[in-house]
Amino acid sequence: MKLSKLYSNDSRFKNITFNLKGLNVIYADVLTDLKEKKNSHDLGKTKLAELIDYLLIKQIDKNHFLLKIKDEKGNSIFINHIFYLELYLNDGRFLTIKRSIENHSKASFSINNQKVEAYIPPSVWQFEDLGNDAAKKQLSEIIRFDFFKNKTYDYRKAINYCIRMQPDYEDVYRLSKFKGGKDVDWKPFMFDLLGFDGEVLRKKYQNDTQQEKIETEIKQLKKDFSVNETDRDEIVAQISLQKNKTEEAEQRIDQLNFYEEDQSLIEVGIDDIENKISKLNTLSYNLSFDINKLQTSIKNNFAFDLAKVEKIFLESKIYFADSLKKDYEELISFNEELTKDRNRLLKKTLKSKNEELEKINLELQDLNNKKENLLSFLKDTNTFRKLKEYQKDLARLESDLIQLQERLKIIDMIIHKDDSKEVLKNEIEGTIKLIRNFSNNTERNEKYKQIRDLFSKFFLAIMNEDTYISWSINANNNVDFKPPIIKTKDHLSKDTAKDEGRTYRKILCVVFDLAVLVAYSKESYFRFVYHDDVLSQQDNGIKLRLLDLVDNVTKNNDIQYILSVIKSDLPTDVSDEFVYFKKDNVVLELNDRDETGTLFGFEF
Repeated sequence: MKLSKLYSNDSRFKNITFNLKGLNVIYADVLTDLKEKKNSHDLGKTKLAELIDYLLIKQIDKNHFLLKIKDEKGNSIFINHIFYLELYLNDGRFLTIKRSIENHSKASFSINNQKVEAYIPPSVWQFEDLGNDAAKKQLSEIIRFDFFKNKTYDYRKAINYCIRMQPDYEDVYRLSKFKGGKDVDWKPFMFDLLGFDGEVLRKKYQNDTQQEKIETEIKQLKKDFSVNETDRDEIVAQISLQKNKTEEAEQRIDQLNFYEEDQSLIEVGIDDIENKISKLNTLSYNLSFDINKLQTSIKNNFAFDLAKVEKIFLESKIYFADSLKKDYEELISFNEELTKDRNRLLKKTLKSKNEELEKINLELQDLNNKKENLLSFLKDTNTFRKLKEYQKDLARLESDLIQLQERLKIIDMIIHKDDSKEVLKNEIEGTIKLIRNFSNNTERNEKYKQIRDLFSKFFLAIMNEDTYISWSINANNNVDFKPPIIKTKDHLSKDTAKDEGRTYRKILCVVFDLAVLVAYSKESYFRFVYHDDVLSQQDNGIKLRLLDLVDNVTKNNDIQYILSVIKSDLPTDVSDEFVYFKKDNVVLELNDRDETGTLFGFEF
């Protein structure tokens, strides 16, 4: 992917057509002393890099220059600007990206087989007003870079290795946008870029973070609840003991629970019992009377003495006929049988009455006991006090039991977290093993070897000194990308501190970006790089050799190189005259003669 055109709907803006091959120079002819210049006189060569970054779907906020500078109404001075960036895709098509400042969170895309004419926006937009996330996703699908397939990040992660601005020259690997962030935000990507498996490193960081989080949670739980997982069985024993005490307290209260009623209810209960007792006493008396009569009746057997009757007849000299005697005998026999039947029924009734009386007497006994208990309670002033004491004891015991149960839950939670930590530990050990394997076999990584060789080769061509890139495993078993070390030219090849200087760091960044682009030039990847003020504060020989390297690299690897430079930073010849760039290489000329010479055509 290369930059093809950049233009705006504002006629004051200096539209740009980029060279798709070779060198592209953003040239600023500065007449005044830069030390005397104010921000309002900024020509825009650095702002151009920021604008390109914005058009490649960077999400901006109020601190971005496109939104930060306001007019008298409080609106951005760019509120009416619409910018268009035409890209030359790796598949030979052209893509135009449109972004306005009024709707800076939206983007539109137009795909064409040819360049647009002049600086006239396309008439057809296949994707319009996509939100920032949707626009990034759509652009990723359109450019289809091989490197970013199946990655957790998109092309934006690498964009500033292709658009290096001044703050990005401080570190070869870590861009300014990653400063203050976490290593996981950029190191896995860099590991991928160098040909290793960045997912292993990302997983290592994630597991480290999760493990630290779990350890913090465990420490906090132990501190807040004063528990330790080694105390678990002791807590279980205390819970068992506490449950027994609680059950005993409940039993004591159950023995007094009849007395939980208030005194007036108890008095009503006594009256009710007395009524029942009175009724049962009446029934008992009546049954006893009936039983007594039945017993008496059973005792009165039928009695008739025939001999006495016969004697009376003789004394009276009355004839006692045999037939009459027979009639008496039959009557006696009949009455005896009748008495037997009556007594049998009386005994049956007596038995039933006795059973009923026994049942009533038992019920009376129970009622009298209840009455006695209630009466004793009314007289006992300590009963309520005992009940309250038992209830307080039970509440305290239950509270202690709940606390013990909660402590057990916390201990089990700690044990569960410890188990999770152990699982993470095993996963971390697995990733460490893989990282160490990478470290122990770097020579087998062809992409890494290619980038490293190109890096050393390009630096030697510019600085005539040796250097190389390398990485190591730190004390936390994570990857550290070491700052490239500059070697002296003597036979001892000692390390120097030159890489600590800004000039050397800038060249190190430049050759790293070029080495990466060349290494990925056979794949679908970025094929342009923008180096802002790359010649600034450089030795003249370094400038000339850098430009020679750029010329060779761009010609041989189909890479687009863009640099910005001011007149005073141009290289000079043997006569100390400025060596100007070819007209074909200069794609944008800026000057500080007046505001029309700036990128946007006005001061701000």
